Amino acid sequence: MGAQIQTTILAFDDDASFLRQLKESLSAEYVVETATSIPQAMKIVMTRQLDLILLDINMPEMSGLEFLKTLRQRNHTTPVIMLTGETKTETVVNTIQAGAVDYVVKGTEDFTVNLSFRISQALKIKSLIKDNAVLSRKVASDSARFEIVGISTSITKLRSEFLKFKNSQSTVLITGENGTGKELVARNLNLQEKNPARPFIAVNCGAIPENLFESELFGHKKGSFTGAMIDKAGLFLLADGGDIFLDEIGELPLNMQVKLLRVLQEKIITPVGETKPIPVDVRIIAATNRNLEEMVKAKTFREDLYFRLNTLRLHTPSLRERKEDILILAKRFADKLHLKVAFSPEARKALENHLWPGNIRELQNVIERALLNAESGKRFIIEIEDIQIADAELKENYPNIPNGLLPSTVSEVSATSFDSSLNWMERVFLKRCLRLVNGDNKKLIDLLGQSRAHYYRRKKELAFDEESEQHP
Repeated sequence: MGAQIQTTILAFDDDASFLRQLKESLSAEYVVETATSIPQAMKIVMTRQLDLILLDINMPEMSGLEFLKTLRQRNHTTPVIMLTGETKTETVVNTIQAGAVDYVVKGTEDFTVNLSFRISQALKIKSLIKDNAVLSRKVASDSARFEIVGISTSITKLRSEFLKFKNSQSTVLITGENGTGKELVARNLNLQEKNPARPFIAVNCGAIPENLFESELFGHKKGSFTGAMIDKAGLFLLADGGDIFLDEIGELPLNMQVKLLRVLQEKIITPVGETKPIPVDVRIIAATNRNLEEMVKAKTFREDLYFRLNTLRLHTPSLRERKEDILILAKRFADKLHLKVAFSPEARKALENHLWPGNIRELQNVIERALLNAESGKRFIIEIEDIQIADAELKENYPNIPNGLLPSTVSEVSATSFDSSLNWMERVFLKRCLRLVNGDNKKLIDLLGQSRAHYYRRKKELAFDEESEQHP
C-alpha cells in the first residue's frame, strides 16, 4: 500500500520567529513550507503543489492583499487564509473580497487552536469543491453521451413527459418497438436526478437463464445451491438508492413475476438461501416491446404486476414516426466516426424514405456500413450505393435474394431491371405455391384462375425447372 500523500501548506510572513513557531505547531499534521520574502514565496508557489497558503496581511514589500490579488490574477486557485493583527470589519471584508477563504487574528490566546480549526475547514471545503467539480464533469459527460437527439413532435413530447418524473420514486413502464431507445430513456430518467452517485443497473430479462433469475436479481448465500461458492449480492441490492432497468420485462417467468411483485409492494428482497429479508430503496424502470395487455389476457403475465408496473408510462416512437429526426441522427452517427463526412442528396432521400423496421439501431448499423464503403473509395461523401438499405431490408426476409437484383443507382433503373425483378418475384411466388399444394400443378392452375396453356408457357419463360428448384 502506497504512502499517504501529506497536505502541504505555505506560510508567508516577514517575521521569521513567528514562522518557526507556526511551523513547529503545524508540522505534526502538515508539511509546512515557509517564506519571508516575495521572491521566496513566489518560487514556492510556482514550483510546489500547495494545498493551502497562510498569508500575513501586513508586510513591508507588498501587502498580503496585493500578493493575494496577484495570485488570483495568475489563476492560482489555492485557498488562502489571511493572518492579521487587526480586528476591524473593513479589514476582514477586504480580505474576503480579495479572494481569501478565511482569516485568523494573530496574537490571541487561542490563535493556534483557532488556526488549526480554520485550516481543517478550508481543506474540507477545498475537497468538496474538487469532488463536486469531478462529479459535475461526470454529469455533463453522461448527459452528452446519453442525449436524446431529435426535433420531431413525438420526441419533443417524450422529453417533456419524462421531465415530469423528476424526484419521483414511482415505477415507470417504457413501451416501444425494438431499437427505439428505451434504455436511453431509462438512463435519462436516472441522469435527470442530478446525482452522479445514483446507481443505474440495466438487466436484460430475456438474456438470463430461468434457473438463475432469482439469484441474479436478489443474490444468494454461499452453499444455497450447487455452484454457490460465495455470497453474492443481487442486482437489486447493487441498485439500492437508485434505479434498476428491467428490459424485456415480458420475458420474466411467472414464478419471478410473483417475487418482483413483492419487491414493488414491500420494498424488500430475500436472497436465495437467506431467511431474513433485506430492505431496498430502488425505483424500477421496466421496458418491453410486447403487448402486456394481451399477455395479461393470455395469462402469461400477471395482471397485478402489470398494474404495479404501469404506474407511470412512456412510449418511445418508432423512427418512421419521427422522420424529421432521421437525417439528424444519421449525421450524429457519422460524426462520431468521421467528422468531415457528408451525404449526397440521393443518399439523404433514401434514408428519409426507408421504413426502418429496426429503428435507430438499424440506422446506426447502416451508417457505419456506409462509412466503411465510402472510406474504401476514399470519398468524404456518402452516396446512395454506400447505404444499400433496400437490399438489406429484403435480404432480412429473403436471404436468398440475388445480389444486384434491385437497382442501387439511377443508372441501373431500366425496363430490363424492372422485368428481372418481376420475374424473380414470380418465380419465388410459384415455388412457394407449389410447395403449399405439394407440387400439384392442376390444383395451382385452378387456384390462380389461369389457363393451362398460359401457366405452362409462363413457367417456360421463367426457366422454371421443378425438379431442380429448391422451394423457399
